[in-house]
Amino acid sequence: SCYSCHAGYGLFNATFAKPFPHTVSMAKDYGKNQINLDEMIQLCMLAPMEAKTLPWGSRELAAPTAYVTEFQKPFIARGGAAKKMNPCAAKKMNPCGG
Repeated sequence: SCYSCHAGYGLFNATFAKPFPHTVSMAKDYGKNQINLDEMIQLCMLAPMEAKTLPWGSRELAAPTAYVTEFQKPFIARGGAAKKMNPCAAKKMNPCGG
């Protein structure tokens, strides 16, 4: 899940406080200077999650896109001032196996 890397607003850069499309470091690694939110979700599905992408135009993709839009609002309200967090430090789920 997204929580594996983003627990407690972890691993978001200050650009997460900007509306999509915007620059995302991870997307630059794949040749995209600007990325839309639905594209970012698909990239997360492929890269860190090593899963299949969701069908374009589907409810399965619309749901996390809508969720992240709402999730982003408090981050924007804080001006992007969230602590960067190591995903291995998450208490409920440790993707690093520790």
